[in-house]
Amino acid sequence: MSASLVRLRHGSVDEANRLAGLVRDCAASGTPRQALLLRLSELPEGRTRPHHYELAREALLPLTGAARAQLFQLPNQDLAVVWRGETPTLRRSLDALRLLFADDPTLPDPMALVSVLALPADAEPLLRVVAASLRPRMPPARPALGGRKLDPPTLLALERAIAQADMSRFARREPVVRLTPEGYRLAWERRFLSDAELFETILPDRTPRAEPWLFRRLTRTLDRRMLALLAAADELRGVPPFSLDLNVASLLGPEFLRFDANLPAALRGQVVVNLHGADMLTDLASFCFARDFVHARGYRLLLRDAGPAQLALLPPARLGLDLVQLRFSAALAVASLDDAIDPATVILAGVDTAAALGWGREQGIGLYQGRLVLPAGRNR
Repeated sequence: MSASLVRLRHGSVDEANRLAGLVRDCAASGTPRQALLLRLSELPEGRTRPHHYELAREALLPLTGAARAQLFQLPNQDLAVVWRGETPTLRRSLDALRLLFADDPTLPDPMALVSVLALPADAEPLLRVVAASLRPRMPPARPALGGRKLDPPTLLALERAIAQADMSRFARREPVVRLTPEGYRLAWERRFLSDAELFETILPDRTPRAEPWLFRRLTRTLDRRMLALLAAADELRGVPPFSLDLNVASLLGPEFLRFDANLPAALRGQVVVNLHGADMLTDLASFCFARDFVHARGYRLLLRDAGPAQLALLPPARLGLDLVQLRFSAALAVASLDDAIDPATVILAGVDTAAALGWGREQGIGLYQGRLVLPAGRNR
């Protein structure tokens, strides 16, 4: 089994480790080498196209003819070439790189992403780049009006407001569909509270997500309100199967027990619990206890918004997870599923374009979320 359950077509964690080993050996022996680093990971996420990665590789191909040359593609799509001695092909590669985004003037100057390094003097910064490539890319927090972050007193006030607010106005449903020969059919509905709309309504001058630990506590408050909504009389009578975004701690709380007690018999075994990897990693012992508890009650567990690095840390099969949600992105477009993961257990989210749907079908994925795939009977 490879180190990641999403396998890059031209690169992997193994390539990152090989590059790090080469740099360390060079530093230890004092052997002089040259390196060119192209930091494609710094491009705006979702703005690049798959052919940009292919053009970048083609631009670097002349360098692979240099003495002892090796090309590496890191898990975050950064590219590096390491070689010995001077080579006239460096100028050819640099000229090609200058034209890399000629079809999209909104993208940055590609030369701002290029570094030419001399080893062993530049070994340390190159090793930092390799280490960074193994970490998942986190989306930047959206700045709030006035740039104010959440603080503990405001959190307490916000929790009191949420406890008294009518949560039904923020309740939303999102279909998860199954691709069949007859078209898209509803597999289940994701039921959730729109926290973005809630915060904009009751706390428009703050950005709760900017403080991850306080925000995590806040999501537990939202979990309790969502579970209370679903535990209300007749709320779940006649509804289709569904999923819930919950924290691990919420699965062990009294609100979940009340929800479970009120779950209609027809839905027993038809509910999916969506867990976030960062929450699982915070307390793996609690996760394992909660996993066994909800599995015994007939629930399935899904890893939300997973990426290659997260899958390497949290291999679904070994952790007893039933499903994995991947979100389509430019980086995923140049990757493929590892043989160790069953496409039948994958939900591809963010299917808003033909490219996303085409990638999913190429991988054999059958479950989707997005504007492009709506079940029969839904307006597009």
